[in-house]
Amino acid sequence: MTAVMTVAALVPLLVAAVWVAASGRALRFVEDRRGIALQTVIIIVVLIAIAGGVATVLITRGGDAVNEIDRTEIGVKVTMYTNEAMCEAAGKKWSHATTHCWE
Repeated sequence: MTAVMTVAALVPLLVAAVWVAASGRALRFVEDRRGIALQTVIIIVVLIAIAGGVATVLITRGGDAVNEIDRTEIGVKVTMYTNEAMCEAAGKKWSHATTHCWE
């Protein structure tokens, strides 16, 4: 398995090196600074776009997780509802005499 991975990595590099040497472009790499700068800018833009997509997915999934936890009311005590509207929205009963929320 390791031999296959090594060959798979080295063969394209060897082909590229032979192509560069055969075409005489080895000396022209120094002259091609604008092309390299453009390629660098394109790669940076693509990486930023990928990072933006990943951030969007993380924010969306985080929001979904928060909503799911809110629906299950994990760790929410009845005493946390401090007014009548919140208490009734949670399906509990509000006591006007004690100003507390009850199950």
